[in-house]
Amino acid sequence: MGILNPIIRWKLHLRRPQFRHGVAGLAALFLCHSPLARYAQASPSEYSLKAAFIFNFAKFVEWPESAFRLKGEFCIATLGRTPLDRELAALSGKSINGRSIVFRQLNTPEETAQCQVLFISRSELAKVERVLDLLKDLPVLTVADREDFCRKGGMLALEKEETRLVFDVNYRETQRAKLKVHSQLLRLARKIYGRP
Repeated sequence: MGILNPIIRWKLHLRRPQFRHGVAGLAALFLCHSPLARYAQASPSEYSLKAAFIFNFAKFVEWPESAFRLKGEFCIATLGRTPLDRELAALSGKSINGRSIVFRQLNTPEETAQCQVLFISRSELAKVERVLDLLKDLPVLTVADREDFCRKGGMLALEKEETRLVFDVNYRETQRAKLKVHSQLLRLARKIYGRP
């Protein structure tokens, strides 16, 4: 079935200008599709929702030009194997700010500097301090689905809270990496570390 079922596809690709660049499309996805229990069998999986969140996070963050080694390419990667791999791979060919998404599955922390968004799988969280140290000051948006990820120096933490997905932002770390997080995204965060 893939990540972009008709309901999510409509939410992610609204053509009206007031939604495309504003908070409404993002809020609609987060608020309408976050309660997992409500949609039971007909809804996307938790992994589809996490991939959709990551896709929308990327739309509300600006990278410096120096972050892009290959012209026209926007890399979303995972470190370690995760059920999210298939859902993120389904984003390949979509675009973020005019750049075509490519998905890579990485095996070592040393490979992580080559992407714009890095999801760190649970199997690799034991190495999280090393990964974050390698990426220190580099424009790579780090994401994990662990509550204490932002406290450890990660940038975005996804968490299932009862029946919905919520997220925290480490604003201080995004600034250090020269990533500009739009205020619309910050308004939807559950917690902000290093609040502006």
